[in-house]
Amino acid sequence: MEIRGLIPATLTPFTRDNQVDLPALAGHLQRVAAASGLFGVAVNGHAGEVLALSSEERESIVRTAREALPHLKLIAGVESHSIDGLVREGLRARQAGADLLLVIPPFDIRVFRHLAHDVQASFSVFERLEREVGLPMIVFQYPEVSGCAYSIDALRRIVELPSVVAIKASAGSPTKYAELHDALGHRVELLAASDAPSLLGMLLHNAPGALIGISVVGTQQWSDLVREATFGSAQRAKELHNGFAVPLMRAIFEYHLHRTPTCPFGATKEALVQLGEFPSAWVRPPGVNVDQAKGGEIRTALLQVDLLEEQNGEGARRAVAV
Repeated sequence: MEIRGLIPATLTPFTRDNQVDLPALAGHLQRVAAASGLFGVAVNGHAGEVLALSSEERESIVRTAREALPHLKLIAGVESHSIDGLVREGLRARQAGADLLLVIPPFDIRVFRHLAHDVQASFSVFERLEREVGLPMIVFQYPEVSGCAYSIDALRRIVELPSVVAIKASAGSPTKYAELHDALGHRVELLAASDAPSLLGMLLHNAPGALIGISVVGTQQWSDLVREATFGSAQRAKELHNGFAVPLMRAIFEYHLHRTPTCPFGATKEALVQLGEFPSAWVRPPGVNVDQAKGGEIRTALLQVDLLEEQNGEGARRAVAV
C-alpha cells in the first residue's frame, strides 16, 4: 500500500458530564478532513485519549468517523496489554468501518517492556492480528527512551507480514528516524511522527508522509509542510516549519520536553476551542487540563501564525479549562 501525505491524529471531545461528544467529533473530523493532501485520518490514538476510553467508546468513535468520512482512509488505533485484547479491539474497529489499524505497543508496561526487543514475541502480536483481524496495519514505534521500542531485528521480522504496510516512526530524533529508514524503508512506509522540531529532519530523509496529532490545528498548513518537505521545495518546507509549525510545537506540545504537567492533547483542544472549532478543552483524568497561563501561551502562538485574529482572542479565552 502506498501511503503519501499527512495523516492527522484527531481528538476526542467530551461533554460537560464527561461523555464522548459524538456530534462534536463528527464536526471535528469533517473540518480536519477538508484539507487537501491527506492520505487519511486517524482516530483512537494517543491524541484521541485512547487510554481513557472504553472498548465501547472506541467502537462508537470509529463508527462516527466512518459515517463522517465515507470516502477517506480511516485509521483506528487499537490498544491492549494482551494479544487477545488487541484482537478484540481490532475486530471491533474492523466491524465499525476502519480501513487500517494503528497498533499501539502492547509492551508499554514494566513487566513486558523487554519483550519489545524479542523478535518472536513482537512478531507473534502482528502475526495473530493479521490472521484473525485481517486489516492493513501501521506499527507504532516508540522512541528508545520509552523502554519499549521494537528492536530493528524485531521490526525486520514484523514487516515481512503482508498486512504490515507502515511504521509510525516516533523515533525521537532525525538520526533515529534515518536509522529506521535505512534498515526498513525498502520494505515498508516509514511515516514521520513528531510534534517537535525534529519533524522536519525526519520528513527530509525521504519520508513518504507523517502521522501527527498537532496537525489538527491548521491542518492545511501542516499538509502543505509535509508535501513540500517530501515532494516539493525544501526551502519552502523550512519556511513553513519555522514560521508556522515551530510556534505551535512550542506552545502546545512544549517540544516534547514536558515543561509543565499540562496534557498536550488538552492543549491541542484548547487551541481548537480558541479557534471556535471544538466545544471544550476538557481531558479525562489523569490528564491535566489547561490553565489560564497555558491558554494565554497558546493564544499568543495562534496569533503569531495568523490562525487567530487579535479581536477574537479575548472571547476565545473564556473556554480555557472548561
